[in-house]
Amino acid sequence: MAAEEGVASAASAGGSWGTAAMGRVLPMLLVPVPAEAMGQLGSRAQLRTQPEALGSLTAAGSLQVLSLTPGSRGGGRCCLEGPFWHFLWEDSRNSSTPTEKPKLLALGENYELLIYEFNLKDGRCDATILYSCSREALQKLIDDQDISISLLSLRILSFHNNTSLLFINKCVILHIIFPERDAAIRVLNCFTLPLPAQAVDMIIDTQLCRGILFVLSSLGWIYIFDVVDGTYVAHVDLALHKEDMCNEQQQEPAKISSFTSLKVSQDLDVAVIVSSSNSAVALNLNLYFRQHPGHLLCERILEDLPIQGPKGVDEDDPVNSAYNMKLAKFSFQIDRSWKAQLSSLNETIKNSKLEVSCCAPWFQDILHLESPESGNHSTSVQSWAFIPQDIMHGQYNVLQKDHAKTSDPGRSWKIMHISEQEEPIELKCVSVTGFTALFTWEVERMGYTITLWDLETQGMQCFSLGTKCIPVDSSGDQQLCFVLTENGLSLILFGLTQEEFLNRLMIHGSASTVDTLCHLNGWGRCSIPIHALEAGIENRQLDTVNFFLKSKENLFNPSSKSSVSDQFDHLSSHLYLRNVEELIPALDLLCSAIRESYSEPQSKHFSEQLLNLTLSFLNNQIKELFIHTEELDEHLQKGVNILTSYINELRTFMIKFPWKLTDAIDEYDVHENVPKVKESNIWKKLSFEEVIASAILNNKIPEAQTFFRIDSHSAQKLEELIGIGLNLVFDNLKKNNIKEASELLKNMGFDVKGQLLKICFYTTNKNIRDFLVEILKEKNYFSEKEKRTIDFVHQVEKLYLGHFQENMQIQSFPRYWIKEQDFFKHKSVLDSFLKYDCKDEFNKQDHRIVLNWALWWDQLTQESILLPRISPEEYKSYSPEALWRYLTARHDWLNIILWIGEFQTQHSYASLQQNKWPLLTVDVINQNTSCNNYMRNEILDKLARNGVFLASELEDFECFLLRLSRIGGVIQDTLPVQNYKTKEGWDFHSQFILYCLEHSLQHLLYVYLDCYKSQTDLPG
Repeated sequence: MAAEEGVASAASAGGSWGTAAMGRVLPMLLVPVPAEAMGQLGSRAQLRTQPEALGSLTAAGSLQVLSLTPGSRGGGRCCLEGPFWHFLWEDSRNSSTPTEKPKLLALGENYELLIYEFNLKDGRCDATILYSCSREALQKLIDDQDISISLLSLRILSFHNNTSLLFINKCVILHIIFPERDAAIRVLNCFTLPLPAQAVDMIIDTQLCRGILFVLSSLGWIYIFDVVDGTYVAHVDLALHKEDMCNEQQQEPAKISSFTSLKVSQDLDVAVIVSSSNSAVALNLNLYFRQHPGHLLCERILEDLPIQGPKGVDEDDPVNSAYNMKLAKFSFQIDRSWKAQLSSLNETIKNSKLEVSCCAPWFQDILHLESPESGNHSTSVQSWAFIPQDIMHGQYNVLQKDHAKTSDPGRSWKIMHISEQEEPIELKCVSVTGFTALFTWEVERMGYTITLWDLETQGMQCFSLGTKCIPVDSSGDQQLCFVLTENGLSLILFGLTQEEFLNRLMIHGSASTVDTLCHLNGWGRCSIPIHALEAGIENRQLDTVNFFLKSKENLFNPSSKSSVSDQFDHLSSHLYLRNVEELIPALDLLCSAIRESYSEPQSKHFSEQLLNLTLSFLNNQIKELFIHTEELDEHLQKGVNILTSYINELRTFMIKFPWKLTDAIDEYDVHENVPKVKESNIWKKLSFEEVIASAILNNKIPEAQTFFRIDSHSAQKLEELIGIGLNLVFDNLKKNNIKEASELLKNMGFDVKGQLLKICFYTTNKNIRDFLVEILKEKNYFSEKEKRTIDFVHQVEKLYLGHFQENMQIQSFPRYWIKEQDFFKHKSVLDSFLKYDCKDEFNKQDHRIVLNWALWWDQLTQESILLPRISPEEYKSYSPEALWRYLTARHDWLNIILWIGEFQTQHSYASLQQNKWPLLTVDVINQNTSCNNYMRNEILDKLARNGVFLASELEDFECFLLRLSRIGGVIQDTLPVQNYKTKEGWDFHSQFILYCLEHSLQHLLYVYLDCYKSQTDLPG
């Protein structure tokens, strides 16, 4: 509830409801309330603010009070047994002495009045009875006022500053003041309302609003009284709505049964009356009394008012004349000077009251329009009494002309009907403004529903609360809808989205309130506009700056519902860079604010805090990026460079920059102007590699940089020092010293696991690689693919080292395929890299396969590497694509013939288990043949003799004929084209005849037909 004021201001900022806004509803938790406390409350509750507390009457008549202060958060509560009929919180909004102990006035079963005071400190809720007034004492007070009635009914109209207005027997107003101590109750005023005799017993509802009492009668009348002196101000005939609606709509109005309750807006402009048939009528009182002026009974004549000038001003002074002219019948400017005319025009323009309303209100003639419970503070509308009548008359005419243009704004009566399919058990109007009315209605088995009725557009927006919700009534000028849900006290806002509301709250409230609401409701931080940051910096609101930066974290960090490791899988580097670039104006604004306030002594503290917030934000963004991203691409690197540039700029504003080293002696060299390091004497006796190793292992890298800076060594630069440190890591790995190597990497800020994996996969040193493979396998750092790659590399090295070469014989090739000495020449090139001389220890260590190479080799490439080192008996276990490519590339005709022979017979009788070769297909032959054209044609000719052709040759008939010409032509005893079919369904003979006809090969056709004993007469 600490956020309620900021929430209210943000909700009210933005003007009246629009039609487009009616479709948006935002429920929002304000204060969590325990479920146990919720179960003790009645069907409705009443809210008290500052300090915050809830009161609720149960069905048994007990009064449950629940503390909502920050210390208790629903934990502190008490129960007043009663039984009670009615209660009212003390209204302390306009009190000059606000109290931390809220009070309420309760009406007991026997018309006993009790004032309770509650101590809500430290999470408690302790009730104390301050004063009680029995029925007999109250009856005596009435009798003392010469009013002879017997107390039969009582209703509390108001309770403010220990004074209360009581409505007795539906006709008597008793204004009393409770004593501070043990003194007796005093009567401030008491009178009988001049109600018609037949209306007294028919009163069903009342409302006190700004010193005016509205009384609703079941006879269909609203009686209006001034509670200061009991003046009968006006009355409203509710039966007139049928006549007016019929005249305006030219149809029979909907039937409305008797009315049950009344609600009037705080500006006294609109009254909403609810009927027993679950309908509501909204009445524009200004328009009603203009259409029925006889119903307005109180009229004030301005010229009859006493003329009295301001104190201390001479009666001949123009100021006195101007003051008295305000009470005259017509307006006239006494001072006719040019300056006075301009001032008058300026005041007219700035007069918001005349500008907002286009006419005077109906209550302009009420002299005592003020709230008795607020002391003697006049309401803002009292200034209407001093507006000249000629201005009033002109504004009446303007209003009537405006209403003539549009029928809807000029209607005084408007009706809302609830759907008959959802017949509510109880319909209640919660609050009314000049634009909207808020209702709660309960449906059996569905619970409560909140309805917002737009009086201008006649639109309705409903929001279901469910069965376990309790409506909460609240006092105040603003139309706020509070409900108690299962989670606690919530606020329902209409016409706002979450982001719009938080943006307004950031401007009109505070960032801490926004942060609290986001946390309570589980909302992700929305994007806060940059003008909110500007306002926060200008007003020195660090919480606003902090919340703005936190709201930008969701551009880079994953949400709590998604795994962190998947962040940059879904967030592209382009989007990351765009988000960083969108942040540049805000970062420029922060840097500019730090720079400007840094030079001002009175703003030094603010500058340091602003610097701390900004640097923390930038460092966290870079840290998160490097934690979840192994390598930066071009866009990520550009984004990091932008953030780093701001860090470098802001570091110059840090206190005592450059920093004083931790172990540095406070002694400076005159020439170098750098601090001397404590370890200087020890490090001078060591080599620079040993100095760097010692500095890294002992976390003294800044001291080492200073040491090298004195000696003008290049290692004074961090990049150079880190490079030497990585070389030291490699040297330690050569000595199998994994512990020191890991410590060096850790202290230099590297990810030890990631760096060891990189060294393992990129090094050409076999000893280091095998050592790291063994270490990392024990820690289960390798993925399944990496494990398979390591096993493959070991297999390749084992085969190419020659351990099994004694069992392998180089195949003898025909001399016309390849020269044997050429084979050995190419073989020696590969062996020179993969095989080392036993006497050459240097080559023995360095010449090995890099694991990262093999990581990118696909299955076909791996098999192609292994095939030259395996025996023919193992060919069957390899893929046909790799084996066929290998054999044809080497022009191994003998094995090719054997494989083709098995391929031609494998579909007929041989089983796959008996085959010595993998399954060969035409597609494998077509896509993986790597020999020269001569051998390729030999292979295809051999296949064609057995009726096997490539698909590309079958589709091109001329290529097909060319292949046939190489194996005996088209005229032979057994033509291997029995299964030939074209796309059109023709066999070979039909297609050949068509080919001859299309190419005018008559002689060839005659020979072909004669050969196949065909008798066909050719045309021409």
